Amino acid sequence: MSRSTPRAFLAIAALLSPLVSSQSFLLRGGLKVATSLNIGPAFETVLPGSTSPEAFQLTDAVLSNLTSLDLDNVTLFRFDDGSQPGTPKCKAFPGENAWPTAETWDTLDLLTGGKLITTVPIGAVCYQGEHYDAAKCENLLDKWDDSEIHTLDPTSMMWPLFQGLTCLPQNAGVAGETCELGGSPVHVINVTTVADVQLAVNFARNTGVRLVVRNTGHDYIGKSTGAGSLSIWTHHLKDLDFIPAYSSPSTSYTGPAIKMGAGIEGYELYQAADKFGVTAMSGEGRTVGVAGGYTAGGGFGPMTGKYGLSADQVLSIDVVRPDGRFVTADEQKHADLFWALRGGGGGTFGVVTSMTVRVHPRMAFSGMTFTVTSGTGADAALSNERLYAALAAYMRRFPAFADAGTYAYGTLLPSPDGTGHTWAMQPWLVPDMGLDEYRELVAPLLAEWKALGFPVEPEFFTTDSFLEAYENHFPSDLVGMPTVRTASRLIPKENWANPSLLNDTVSTLLDLVAQGSSLIFYCINGGRTPAGAPASAVQPAWRDAYMFAIVGTIWDAAAPAAEVERVNVRISQDWMARLRALTPGGGTYLNEADVMEPAYQEAFYGYDNYQRLLRIKRDLDPRSVFWAPTAVGSEGWYVKGQESWLTLQTGQLCPRA
Repeated sequence: MSRSTPRAFLAIAALLSPLVSSQSFLLRGGLKVATSLNIGPAFETVLPGSTSPEAFQLTDAVLSNLTSLDLDNVTLFRFDDGSQPGTPKCKAFPGENAWPTAETWDTLDLLTGGKLITTVPIGAVCYQGEHYDAAKCENLLDKWDDSEIHTLDPTSMMWPLFQGLTCLPQNAGVAGETCELGGSPVHVINVTTVADVQLAVNFARNTGVRLVVRNTGHDYIGKSTGAGSLSIWTHHLKDLDFIPAYSSPSTSYTGPAIKMGAGIEGYELYQAADKFGVTAMSGEGRTVGVAGGYTAGGGFGPMTGKYGLSADQVLSIDVVRPDGRFVTADEQKHADLFWALRGGGGGTFGVVTSMTVRVHPRMAFSGMTFTVTSGTGADAALSNERLYAALAAYMRRFPAFADAGTYAYGTLLPSPDGTGHTWAMQPWLVPDMGLDEYRELVAPLLAEWKALGFPVEPEFFTTDSFLEAYENHFPSDLVGMPTVRTASRLIPKENWANPSLLNDTVSTLLDLVAQGSSLIFYCINGGRTPAGAPASAVQPAWRDAYMFAIVGTIWDAAAPAAEVERVNVRISQDWMARLRALTPGGGTYLNEADVMEPAYQEAFYGYDNYQRLLRIKRDLDPRSVFWAPTAVGSEGWYVKGQESWLTLQTGQLCPRA
């Protein structure tokens, strides 16, 4: 829902024309505006004839014209010239004197052409008041676990824990529950041009308002939300172009490529790649924003075993830096930024508006899916002990499977009756492999399972393209659970080379399951990269791993605070401590990790990488325009009012003393 805009501003916004020179003025709502011309949206068309987002930019010429009109608040949109680094202080917060006035927010709305949104929580339609709508509430509750309904909302979090669990639709009508912003941003810019991003970045930097970046809402740590913030919503940056013959400036790559806006989601990229007869890299999640935090965090997916991570596919990146300037970063231009944006994490070094990635030939995919459930009852067809034995047999064979290019996505969750587990492989596939070869690859394991009495009946498949496999054999995104938390670890190849360590690894994982942890586990090889792929900031542990393991659990929404704390502490300080002990000096995938990881600098980035990333961060962003939990440089700030055992985004962001 768009915020209310004064009528005088709407009249001006109806006369769209960027660089202006009229001399007639009128005072409206505290803002001096030109009556015979438009001063918003404020951009210069730098690529005549193009309609791409980067064609419309904020430039010094635009700011000079606006300044010459003697408009109030225009200085808040100037670029950073480095002359005012300032002493770090708490970000401006609603209710404080430093918080921008309504007229100041109106200026931002005007200059972006009416793209400022005042946040209305997605669940507000279920609460009595001005936003209540019974039909919309029923639809929201019906689709709450579908990622798309959250993607289409400017502020909804697919994992709402870090927002503070306020205004949840399922809580409407519960005594004491009200619809509050919690950790949601106060305002959002629905960006469609580079100029929109630049205006938002400059405004946040010059006013001291906290800035967050949100694409789709896939967020396991709370990076894309924050109380008292202005959010840049990149969802509608949907340009996508196929480049049949791309040549990188360094000539490290010549071949087909796709340039995509930051709002392109995984399924959109897969559909486009199929249309153009190629194979592209994204993740398993249908609505994951490919060019957003996914790739910035490294990004693994079904093609990782053959082509490496998403970060390894990137050829160039268009980005608005913390100083508000728009640049294109690649191997030769802004090389440090290019390195950092591929593995150094999202919401940290700037706002990516688009990126160009290499794509690969169309190919066959073969694999299997299955689901089995164990239990302890007398009528259970499969005992927990036999399932554990089958799972151990599978894990012990990871080297052969990973080296063959496997992408195997397994989940082990509590069974519906609570007495056992449901193990699903959805899917276990290998790119560029025929079905006969795939059957030969898995035959020894199937024989072992048969000998163990493990009653699995896999459904084999083969397809001529990835899109066909994706649409028919991958699960849909299920999100929205408010009382769940996870943590993760990459398990290195060394753990299979040492028989004793392998025994400890398998037994530890099975013991965590027996203690109540769910287990999401991938057999994967992140060490393969395309020929000529430039070095990146990807966590080095990816290059030497055979397994990515996610542990975690849920708790009852009515559980007392002490029980919620106990569950969360157990995840971070017990279960994860055991996995860290198995992988000393190792790491994990920062996009799906534990926000309470005690040594996240090394675990998420690698020690040497982190030192370089921190230098780049301090050089690019000395005023800490961008901040996110566990991001590079985040240790210098904290969120007020947080529990020692869990960092949410429900308070004011302040520098540490």
